[in-house]
Amino acid sequence: MQRIFVLTSVFLLGLALLIGGSLPCLAGDIQIITTPELKKWLAAGQKPFLVYTLSPVEFYEERIPGSVCIPTEQMKTSRELPTSMDTPTVFYCAGPG
Repeated sequence: MQRIFVLTSVFLLGLALLIGGSLPCLAGDIQIITTPELKKWLAAGQKPFLVYTLSPVEFYEERIPGSVCIPTEQMKTSRELPTSMDTPTVFYCAGPG
């Protein structure tokens, strides 16, 4: 059974601080969604750009189909992120605990 995890607010804050210097992103632009919300998006045919933020090893063990692996430490230099700020992007990891 495929499990979907949503990143925690602590992780999101850390990610925003990590890449905040290179993206014109304001805190108000960041929305935290739940696993059920993401499932609804996917079931409705909405296709956000999905980014798994842990290691490639963990990514290959379990991931949401269609997602890409960009570990947090590679966010600033990755060329895989969408260039448009209008592209809905979901960053996720293994969740808390």
